[in-house]
Amino acid sequence: MNPDRRVIVAFISALTVVGIFAGLRWEQMSDIRKPDDIYSSLHPIVANESVTTTIDFSSHNFFQYATTTSSQVSTDTITAKAYLVGDVSSGKIYIEQKSSEVLPIASISKLMTAIVATDTFSSTTPITITKEETSVPVDGSNISEGEKFSLSELLSPLLVSSSNIAAEAIASSSNRLDFLGLMMGYSSEIGMTDTSFADPSGLSEYNQSTAADIFVLAKYLYRYRSDILKITQTSHGGIATTTDHGSHIFTSTHPFVLGKDFLGGKTGRTIAAGETMLTILNIKDKPIAFIVLGSQNGVREHDTRWLIDKTKDFIL
Repeated sequence: MNPDRRVIVAFISALTVVGIFAGLRWEQMSDIRKPDDIYSSLHPIVANESVTTTIDFSSHNFFQYATTTSSQVSTDTITAKAYLVGDVSSGKIYIEQKSSEVLPIASISKLMTAIVATDTFSSTTPITITKEETSVPVDGSNISEGEKFSLSELLSPLLVSSSNIAAEAIASSSNRLDFLGLMMGYSSEIGMTDTSFADPSGLSEYNQSTAADIFVLAKYLYRYRSDILKITQTSHGGIATTTDHGSHIFTSTHPFVLGKDFLGGKTGRTIAAGETMLTILNIKDKPIAFIVLGSQNGVREHDTRWLIDKTKDFIL
């Protein structure tokens, strides 16, 4: 990153963090921009007021739900509060409902974390896991305090097993507040005009977006960041023991990951968000994104299959 761009990034990051909980809205962008265009025309953020919020992860049970399952939901019903189905290559939208409603997105946020991290740091950047980072709600990564990883090693737990520890460690490896500012800056620049990030993992209810904005993100990933989508296609990943860390195996949280037509995606789940999911499938040789936000617990796969059934005959 050249010196002028670093100044711009620092400026926009500082302003972003001040206003991150104040209902930020960004100027409408006309189209998705290429990675090289990021920060070429960033504008200052205007917030009505500053709100300082500290999230005490220890006081929340983010993963306690009523026991709804797909077998309890009618095959003619979709539980998602908002959804969208569209072609990420052409931009054509086949079906949508409440796609402009701003909702919590949970761990779909980690896709933006990966974009910022891989654009900002080297793949060999060392990242040490601290006690503070292991205090977030547990995940399946089994990453421990004191272990040291390269960025490339942490991308699998981040995107495959949806590790909150990996997300926090990556964001905090330089300056966490600046990293959040970059997440906001990138989302604005690619055209996600109704999206905000309060943390790198998606645990916060203030990580919010719309189905329409997630479609913008899906188009961006498909067009310019196939490297990130490729990681999300992994059903199982692992890293071997070294002098810096133990061995770890990561299992995908995405229910469609074993399908031969799966092109990538990300799941999310918190109490505030319910279940969220982005799924990109190859249907009739077209890359189709299925986005559900606010699905009932255990039903995001059902909701996505409902959308597949409703739209498969429209895709030519």
